[in-house]
Amino acid sequence: MKLYHGSPRKLKIISPQQAKGLDEFQNKKAVFLTKKFTQAALYSISKSLKSKTQFALPPEKLIIVGNFKPSKGYVYEVNINAKDVQKGNLGDYEFGYNKEIKKFKIYEINPNDFKDKIRYVNNKKELMRVLKYE
Repeated sequence: MKLYHGSPRKLKIISPQQAKGLDEFQNKKAVFLTKKFTQAALYSISKSLKSKTQFALPPEKLIIVGNFKPSKGYVYEVNINAKDVQKGNLGDYEFGYNKEIKKFKIYEINPNDFKDKIRYVNNKKELMRVLKYE
């Protein structure tokens, strides 16, 4: 199964990390992956902005609160046996893998290549409106 992992850092090994999410699956220690290259790319460039971003899934959009500019990121393409991954509640957007990954293909991600997928809002109130209606 071809899956993608996004990170703001260039890695030699992808290791399971303790996550902080919205449900039990998103709060475990794992390597989190997706079937969607664009989702991994947006995640990789958003991580440089810490808590200034939010995702709209679908349609795979990154929403940035304020006038912040994301930095480059990296997407790792991996092939993992489907029986070795756990699927989360978000379908093809969310998988977990409990082991280190040492073999992968890496893509450098430039935020300018995803301008059509990035939306800027002025404040959290506007962010909530956008998330509700898009």
